[in-house]
Amino acid sequence: MVTLQTELPDKLYAQLKELINMGWFHDEKSVITEALRRFLETHKPELIEKFLREDIEWGLHGKD
Repeated sequence: MVTLQTELPDKLYAQLKELINMGWFHDEKSVITEALRRFLETHKPELIEKFLREDIEWGLHGKD
């Protein structure tokens, strides 16, 4: 297990605490772990490359 220390903007932290207070998450760690897991699942290198290629193709040829 790795421990990370970070700073969050106040507004983002308030939203995190709201999720905990509403009962969606047990603690700060669980919110951050889930958020990071979801981010990494949707930002895999092959997906990023696919979207970049589609954007370049659209930019070059203007296909909608």
